[in-house]
Amino acid sequence: MSTRPSPPVSSRRLPKQARSNDLVAAILEAALQVLAKEGARRFTTTRVAERAGVSIGSVYQYFPNKAAILFR
Repeated sequence: MSTRPSPPVSSRRLPKQARSNDLVAAILEAALQVLAKEGARRFTTTRVAERAGVSIGSVYQYFPNKAAILFR
């Protein structure tokens, strides 16, 4: 049986401008709120995006998956 490769936990790209830093900070703050309110089992990138008030594409621009958000 083959083993499943683990998902990457690094960021896709690093923010360079102040507004990008603010966006990443908002995503991380929303992630903390979702994790505290709903727990790890219900933690998704979609919930984080909704809580941060950004599109899911904005989340995926900086984080490839939920593991990367949690790792950060």
